[in-house]
Amino acid sequence: MANGKSKSSTTARRREVRKSVPRPGPKWVQALRRREVVWAGVFIAMLVAVAGPVAIWLGGSDHYYPGQVLTDPVTVRVAFEREDVERTKELRQAAKENLPATYIADQSYYDALKNRLNDLLSLADYNTVNDAPAEFREQIKLTDLVLHELKGYITNKEPTPQWEADTRRFLQEMFELAVLDPEDNHPSDDPVGMMPITIVHPDPVPGKAQEQRLFGRRILTLTDTERLEKEIEFATRFIKGEHLRESIVALVMQHPQATYHYDPKLSSLRGDEAAAAVDRQVVTYQPGTVLIPSGKELTRDDVALIHGALRAYKSSLSDGATFLVLFGRLSLILMVGVAVWTYIFYCNERIVRNPMRGLAITSLLLLCQCMAVALARAYPQLFASMTTLPVLMAATVLVIVYDQRFALAMGGFLGLLILLSVDLRVEHVLVMMSGVGVAVALLREVRSRSKLVTVGLWAGLAMATTSFLVSVMSKPLNEADELWRITIDSAAMVVTGLLAVGIVQWALPAIEKIFKVTTAMTLKELNDASHPLLQRLAQEAPGTYQHSLRIADMAEAAADTIGADGLFCRVGAMYHDIGKINKPMYFIENQGGGPNRHDKLTPAMSLLIIVGHVKDGIEMAREYALPPTLRHFIESHHGTTLVEYFFHAAKKQTEAESKPGPSEFEFRYPGPKPQTKEAAIMLLCDCIEGAARALPEPTPVRLEQVVNAMARKRLMDGQFDECNLTLSELHKIEQSIIKTLCAVYHGRIAYPSAQKPQQTPPASAPAVG
Repeated sequence: MANGKSKSSTTARRREVRKSVPRPGPKWVQALRRREVVWAGVFIAMLVAVAGPVAIWLGGSDHYYPGQVLTDPVTVRVAFEREDVERTKELRQAAKENLPATYIADQSYYDALKNRLNDLLSLADYNTVNDAPAEFREQIKLTDLVLHELKGYITNKEPTPQWEADTRRFLQEMFELAVLDPEDNHPSDDPVGMMPITIVHPDPVPGKAQEQRLFGRRILTLTDTERLEKEIEFATRFIKGEHLRESIVALVMQHPQATYHYDPKLSSLRGDEAAAAVDRQVVTYQPGTVLIPSGKELTRDDVALIHGALRAYKSSLSDGATFLVLFGRLSLILMVGVAVWTYIFYCNERIVRNPMRGLAITSLLLLCQCMAVALARAYPQLFASMTTLPVLMAATVLVIVYDQRFALAMGGFLGLLILLSVDLRVEHVLVMMSGVGVAVALLREVRSRSKLVTVGLWAGLAMATTSFLVSVMSKPLNEADELWRITIDSAAMVVTGLLAVGIVQWALPAIEKIFKVTTAMTLKELNDASHPLLQRLAQEAPGTYQHSLRIADMAEAAADTIGADGLFCRVGAMYHDIGKINKPMYFIENQGGGPNRHDKLTPAMSLLIIVGHVKDGIEMAREYALPPTLRHFIESHHGTTLVEYFFHAAKKQTEAESKPGPSEFEFRYPGPKPQTKEAAIMLLCDCIEGAARALPEPTPVRLEQVVNAMARKRLMDGQFDECNLTLSELHKIEQSIIKTLCAVYHGRIAYPSAQKPQQTPPASAPAVG
């Protein structure tokens, strides 16, 4: 019973525990919760959010430009209307030219003539002609009959309303006659020809338009006095009294003036209004109509016509069809983004572990896509070159930053992204990928600036050859000058290759900072003995400088043996101990056989000084702006190894004082452990060089034993756990270090003393050196 009861209570407790423990859920849910997957999703969304609108609103397939020779005819897909610009322009110009010139009345002459008529009426105050002034009698043919007729317009010594009406009627008739001065600036050489004119009357009759259109009979010049006099006589027909009418004609003909003058500004304004009133001339194109035949060289109007047809087709699509087009393009861009990050997950853990690298890669792809779209729109005549340039630049950057396989893959993905943005043709993709492939294959590392130029030249030649081949295969060679245009386009590809690497070379310092990498060119500059930091090391810590030189030789050879970056190892070795500059005499290689300063210090204090050179080195590296990749050599060249000499000294001290012994953890370097194979090689060479220098007789056998023992010791201590170094590679590194040490500590011939005669060494002895 007891056993049964105990068993049932245990089962119940297990059920309660199972309820409180959360279930892990499906594997795909667990995968989505990973930090790396979340970041990848963010970058994919960023790619689609930026690349999609760029491809939809800025991209497209209308890559036409003036001067382009079409290889295929352009046909109409949907009916559309387009303004016939030339016809509209012709009709508007004709309307402007055919519009009569506008003449403005001489208001001052109108007023003066009105005043002179009123002065004439004032003669009615005289009883006889002899009483009137003599000049009036002579000028206007004044007679008693005229005075009598004038008196008929006077009542109570005031002009009658009839006089006001008749004189205004006369002036109205007078200024409905266009009297022109031939000396004025007229729009034509014959102002009184068959062309009508428009006059603006100074005092129109109510209900009558101020502007009037006059033709040849109503237009005359001041020089035509006979006709002018007849027209004035006709205008006086409303005046009562035949003799008075003759006097008025004589009064006007005394000083005849032009009634109207040409107004160029008003004429131009009216002409523009007439041109604007002409409707646009529209041409309708039906589906299937050939807009532009093949072989035609496009003009600006042709390009505008093609763009109009494309806009008409897009606007004819229904909302559902437009949505499907946008959905398809965005989905394809999404697929490219997923493919990019799937490849990164499987082939490049550095980017997966570091979100900033993922952001840099995504930004680079988007920048190159925007650059390709913008250049293609700005320079459509160089469409192939402008879309290839950003892809070649991106591939060059990525092969410098990462490796060849990754750069080739990203170049292909970027090519797909640009293809979806600007609708590249297959031949353009072939040209693009040929240049990317050659550039990636040749550019494993950048050790000199001429290397980039060489790579750009070969990539350009590869693209030029591919461009020439696909062009002669697809373009109509029977067209005039087509072969010459193909040659020019191929030559532009060579320039594109050189331009791409030139831009990358110019931006190389920024690329190194953004991606936190160090190119071979920078490493070679840092390896120069004239670098200020190396000069300080050689002057203030000469023993450490020589120690660094030996390790540099060992590390470079070992790295080359396993396919690692030998130059990177060498430069890292030269700077790994720069922290000893601050306290050089506390390190035995700089003491020169003098007293050891640690003899007066406790082991704990000595430990602080020894371990402190790592921290001092990091601070000095920041001060001299050394690349972050080199700082890892400084902080990891001891890993978390034990400072054995002072640990044992502290142990002896505590034993003598009957105190608890020190912990190993207290006497270890803070680390970190090497994260790269190059840093692991550096750590191993550093400890081996010191051990080999301490050997009393460094024979090849002893050197081999030291190397094997130190390598095994570091391996068992776990110093290589975080750098992906294999046992096979470790064995190759050991053999390389042994070979280098044997070369350094090679045997020498003992020179005879001055007292003994010199003897010829045996033939089997090694050469002196």
